[in-house]
Parts: sequence; C-alpha cells; structure tokens
Amino acid sequence: MKRTDYYIDKKSPGAYLAVAFMLLSAVIRVVYFWGREVSTDVFVIHFINVVLAAVIFAFAVIALGERLPQLTVISVFMGVVFFVYKAFSFESALHTFLCIILYLLILSLYSFTLFGFISTKKLLYPLFGLPLLYHIFVEDMQIYVLASPKPPYIEWLPEISVLCIMAALLSLSFCK
Repeated sequence: MKRTDYYIDKKSPGAYLAVAFMLLSAVIRVVYFWGREVSTDVFVIHFINVVLAAVIFAFAVIALGERLPQLTVISVFMGVVFFVYKAFSFESALHTFLCIILYLLILSLYSFTLFGFISTKKLLYPLFGLPLLYHIFVEDMQIYVLASPKPPYIEWLPEISVLCIMAALLSLSFCK
C-alpha cells in the first residue's frame, strides 16, 4: 500500500481559520468556566482537556504543520475523549452508542488520513461538515433557538465552543 504524504500549509486560509476557530473555542471555555463551581471530572474533561487540546492543535498547525501534521491527532484524540464523556449524558442509550461510534470513526479516518493510509482528504469534508450542520440546524435549533423559554445566553457557550471545534477541523481539512 502506497502511503500519501499529508502536510498542512500553515499559510493557507484553512490553517488560519482552523487555528482561529480552535483558539476561539478555548477562549469561550475560559469565559464559560470562569468562577463556576463544577465537579472535578467536568472541570478536567470539559475545561482543561478541551483548552489543552486547542493549544496543542494550534501549536501543531502553526509550528509543525508542514513537517509533522500528525501531531494534530493528539488534539483530535483529546476531543474524542471529551465527546465520549459527553455522550454518556445523553438520555438515549442508542444515541450514546451511535455517537461513540461516530467519534471513533472520526478519530480513525482523521488519523489514517494524516498518517497517509487513506490517500484522499475528501472523506474529511463530510466527516466534519455533516455533524457541524446537524448540530447547527437540528440540535441547536431545538435546544437554543426555538426553545421556549430560551436558555440564558451564557448556557449557549459550551455548544458554541463545540461548534468552533468542528469548524476548526472542517477548515483544516481544506488545507493542502
């Protein structure tokens, strides 16, 4: 099997957008968790893990994207840990199971692409784009926009942070 070399052109608009979205996600997490009292596991997984993943991702893209783009897999793995943890809060066991399968599929396809075992990035477009669209137009519309009463805007921040993570990965997939 011939491996495909993959690199991230740190000067491409996709790289700039990816880093901006990922760092914005971290800033939103800081704003949301500032002064909040939460359990240790929520603090570690929902805050420290997500912020650290964003910083690693930004560093990997800007400093090492052309030589070692595979370092971004660490951030995606950390994101999968966050999303799997979050999935256990879903009401439906089927929804939890399907989401965990999706998260593992995302990690696998992203990793196989970055390590050159999948010769095209085109699979990444729907892999990141479809869940982003689903969150915006299905889940978020019901939970935030169309809800009555609407949750306070501060409660939207974790979801906006998640959308930024998804947008960052989609943006990165459009890089060289």
